[in-house]
Amino acid sequence: MGINNFLSVGAAAEEAGISVGFHERSYDISYPREIWKAVPPSARDLLVDNVALASVLHLPMVYPETRGVELNTVRPLFEPYFFRNFVGDIPSCCDMDGNSIITDIERFLNLEYRFAPGAVRIPEIWPAPKKKEAGALVPLTFGKDSLLSFAVAEEIGLKPKAVFVDEPSFGRERGYKEELGSRFESEFGHRLEILDHETGRLRDAAHLGVPLGEYGWGLQSTEYALLMLPFARYWGVGYLFFGNEQTAGTTYRDKEGRWTIHPCFDQSHQWTLHIDAMTSLLTNPEPVRTGSLIEPLMDMMIQGILVRRYPKYADLQMSCFVEDEGGRESRWCHNCTICAKMYLMCAGAGVDPAAVGFRRSMLTEKQRDFFALFGGSSPFPYARTAEARDEQLFAFHCAARFGFDDPLVKEFKSSRAGEEAARREEELMDRFVSLHSYDTVPAELRDSVFRIYSEELAAFKRRYEAA
Repeated sequence: MGINNFLSVGAAAEEAGISVGFHERSYDISYPREIWKAVPPSARDLLVDNVALASVLHLPMVYPETRGVELNTVRPLFEPYFFRNFVGDIPSCCDMDGNSIITDIERFLNLEYRFAPGAVRIPEIWPAPKKKEAGALVPLTFGKDSLLSFAVAEEIGLKPKAVFVDEPSFGRERGYKEELGSRFESEFGHRLEILDHETGRLRDAAHLGVPLGEYGWGLQSTEYALLMLPFARYWGVGYLFFGNEQTAGTTYRDKEGRWTIHPCFDQSHQWTLHIDAMTSLLTNPEPVRTGSLIEPLMDMMIQGILVRRYPKYADLQMSCFVEDEGGRESRWCHNCTICAKMYLMCAGAGVDPAAVGFRRSMLTEKQRDFFALFGGSSPFPYARTAEARDEQLFAFHCAARFGFDDPLVKEFKSSRAGEEAARREEELMDRFVSLHSYDTVPAELRDSVFRIYSEELAAFKRRYEAA
């Protein structure tokens, strides 16, 4: 390809969903047939326009010899939203990939996105069914955040529905999720719907034949929100809840101190409010509101509340990407930073890691490189924030308090980090065992949600004091 070349993308509404064509191949987003059949033609066309751009916006950044994309769709309504979302994600991608932030921003601003002639499609009325089956929809990954979101929605009477978006880049994940989904239905009566998301291959570097990089994941939540609307309208739900906890809004500075980096810009509270505006606009006059029921909570408390208050769902937890060889035998590979973090969050919350499926300790000498406090590191940008470091500090402190005697806990107790945690105990307790901002929690649900959290945080403090 030469520098004057444009990538050509075609998109259309098909019988079972949305099809995006690129490099002479079709990538399909396939819904259960009855779900897609119920979507009005005008809404289908509008979804195609917007989802097509969201799926390919990043491609010129991974094919640097090109200057933009030509699409066969009309200019999409949410192009400005996608643009702002992408710019907010560039610093994080550059920090991960080792690229120059200013160079990549300049390149992105110089790209062209060309569309077919025609006016921007404006939403028409997309009626909800007269008989509504549920009050909320949760995109369920079986991670602690989405499981707690589902459990809380259920406790406050919203009768939630669950959808899993299958990303083909994670080869083993679907098998485990289908197994967990079968248990979810047989044991608790909740059916897990699956959305086949083949356009996810457009962010798979190996599939595209390009160097490994971060571009492509920055609009994931924004795109998923749009893709959830056919489900939401079919069931008549009024809420779409992502598992965006308090630390999703944290930031850090780059090494030169020039740029603010959002590890997960599209999961931040400020951007979730914009996603809410998008889903509400497409579904007026009975809007589907997007938010997060767990925004006020920090990670360790999310893990603890899930295990203590909703143990039946905690037993289904899967947070690992199972990419390591250990993932062939267990949904926890026991050999990655995610497994290490989740094990520590359980220990710090004073709950047995076996309750979520761990088979052996993740706090031994073998795992020390997974923890920043012991000189290790994480490939994920959210683990680089000061907040993440302090929560790890507090979690080790609490694990020691609750009597965990794993080797790294013993070492921590006599280390400078242990002394620091003891000195800062009151400050750390106040920060990590309390309720924080709640901008994305719907106002009419706050009292019910806060009652649950207040009970659990108070119970944790009592156990901590008694330990």
